[in-house]
Amino acid sequence: MFEIINLLHVVFGSLALLGGVTAMATAKGSLWHVRGGQLFALMMGLVVITTFVQMFHEFLPLAIVMCLTVIYLVPSAILSVNHAVPGFKAANVLLMTLLGLLFAFATVQFVRINLISDSLFVGPAFLAALFGTLLVQDWRMLGSPPSHPNAWLRRHLTRMILAFTFAIMALVRIGLNFGLSLEMSVILPLIAAAIVIAVVYRKYPVSEPADQG
Repeated sequence: MFEIINLLHVVFGSLALLGGVTAMATAKGSLWHVRGGQLFALMMGLVVITTFVQMFHEFLPLAIVMCLTVIYLVPSAILSVNHAVPGFKAANVLLMTLLGLLFAFATVQFVRINLISDSLFVGPAFLAALFGTLLVQDWRMLGSPPSHPNAWLRRHLTRMILAFTFAIMALVRIGLNFGLSLEMSVILPLIAAAIVIAVVYRKYPVSEPADQG
């Protein structure tokens, strides 16, 4: 049974990466972009389910954190392009609760690991910083929803990029062995994601251009 689950997990994960690459490589709003994003979201949901089933065979704490992060990121990304739907605020409050738990867990892990270790481990600090930043963004969004369409687009793209990053993180750390330490398998993908997100923010400004007249 677990061999079948593992095979399905690999198939779903591969299709998710294919969908993610398609979405990122095509024009925003195009049919290919939408279909790629839908494939990515659906397959990541199935990856999360198969991962939880795998936990009955082998418990991997980092995999649980990754799954819970994806459970936050993908719905948050979808809601960002559907922010006018009823129940938007309630759904985001639930997602923020999960995000707050992830932030607390990463913070506690950073303190706990560095108290019992002779070396400094900053991987959990990177995760805590990420979760804390997203939490602040969500809090501000609920208090004062942005009016500029690019703000919602930024929010959508940021969360999809991060979801794709965690898929890559799982591939690097669990799926394929590239010889990276646990620290580097967390830090390097997050740094790459930060660079891509910075490009997105530059490409989609939320301020109106100054009047040149």
